[in-house]
Amino acid sequence: MPALIRTLSHWVTEVAKLFLGAWIAAIVLITLAAVWWRYVLNSPIAWIEQVSNILFIWVTFVGAAVLYRQKLHIGVDMFIEMLKGRAKTIMFWVIELLNLSFIVVLFIYGLKLSIDVLPNTYGALDISPAVFYFAAPVSCGMMMLYFVEKIVDPSKRRPEGSVGDF
Repeated sequence: MPALIRTLSHWVTEVAKLFLGAWIAAIVLITLAAVWWRYVLNSPIAWIEQVSNILFIWVTFVGAAVLYRQKLHIGVDMFIEMLKGRAKTIMFWVIELLNLSFIVVLFIYGLKLSIDVLPNTYGALDISPAVFYFAAPVSCGMMMLYFVEKIVDPSKRRPEGSVGDF
């Protein structure tokens, strides 16, 4: 079972990184296209801002999940680093359980909100705002998987890589 969790976590992270790169590239290209159409062709495109917002929200949430797995998410660990031995381990799990509590609440209410707004439409794209809101439960599902991975694989309890690594 631990090998399955590790493999699943690895592939979910790799696919997420692939999507993150594609979404960031799309944001850059869409922004360049928006500038070109607005200032050169004098014909602004109505849907550009909405698509950029959708992609940015997904990058933020999925990126947060990937950083959570790599223990590179922003945090103040100065006090934890002062602790030694068992106290440090206990504090690590207390913080992880608090994180998990927040993640579960966000998952439940994000999923509820996403389902509730499915029949609605949003702006020029005529799509449901659930496209925005589903980013929260998807990233929370990823983080719950990564939490289980920390339980079964002690090596995932330490930071891996650095923020600039992709």
